[in-house]
Amino acid sequence: MTEPIATIVIPNYNGARFLPALLESLDRQSDRRFVVTIVDDCSPDGGVGDIVGNRSYVRCLSNTTNLGFAGTCNVGLREARTPFVAILNNDTTLDPDWFAAAIAGFHTDDVASVASLVLLAEPPHPIDSAGDVYSIAGGAAKRLHLAPRESVSDLPEACFSACGASAFFRRSVLEQVGYLEERFESYYEDVDLGFRLAWAGYRCRFARDSICYHHLSASYNPKGRTYHFNSARNAEFVWQANMPESLRRKYSGARRAFLAIQSLNKFRQGCWRAYRDGRAAAVSDRVHIEQRREEIRRFAAVTDRQIAERLEQDWFSLHVRGSLRQRRRRAARD
Repeated sequence: MTEPIATIVIPNYNGARFLPALLESLDRQSDRRFVVTIVDDCSPDGGVGDIVGNRSYVRCLSNTTNLGFAGTCNVGLREARTPFVAILNNDTTLDPDWFAAAIAGFHTDDVASVASLVLLAEPPHPIDSAGDVYSIAGGAAKRLHLAPRESVSDLPEACFSACGASAFFRRSVLEQVGYLEERFESYYEDVDLGFRLAWAGYRCRFARDSICYHHLSASYNPKGRTYHFNSARNAEFVWQANMPESLRRKYSGARRAFLAIQSLNKFRQGCWRAYRDGRAAAVSDRVHIEQRREEIRRFAAVTDRQIAERLEQDWFSLHVRGSLRQRRRRAARD
């Protein structure tokens, strides 16, 4: 057997109905230089051992307590010994060249992460994410979310971070900057990690031929309080902890306008209290925020200006016009 160069970590919560198709798509990969670690997060739907069958390249671990997405990923990432690691959602299936195309993306030493092209599983397979972007107003967005898959043909390869549904990393760099933020549980943990990689001077590359099909929010309710609370808390933490003070001052006007629009939208959706509580929880966690800032100071290899160059300047088009475009695309699909 060829020596594996990557460990694919699959966090599993209630994914028994999806795992057979995912494992079959891993069986069909054109490049098989990987092993798989499935970490079950106390799933009520039963264990995964019977689903794995006799696949010798798959290892199963089980959490003793529910850790959430980030903590469950970290269990597998810390166990890995290969040069590269990947995190992959349990509700996905993969094109045969998914692994080969992603690994080819590490073509220079300054590439620390590679983002797959994540498509929605339902035909005609619109884009879920073509890598993530982060704006000067402190908001993250999936590039080309719900756009036709053909839209990636002229898309730049550079992106801010890799979407956690399918993301590849150099393991040595994760040991340098830290793994996923476990306090987040879920949402924004991929953007937070991308920020730390940027501070360390590394790049994220989008691999358009590394294609993953995603059922989207199969394990978590996107309309529940946990989603809105975690998203608001984690987004605020990313802004406070990772954005340097000079940029927080410079873009304070854009930040205030963005939050005002976002608050009105959350009120319209009926989830304003969860959103408010989440932001307040992050703001009150001053000790942890300062700890993160100190960690970044220890490994930072770029300037504030270089960080600013990686941010999306036109925040209004990204977040407001982009949201309106996505609503129209959803309406057209329905």
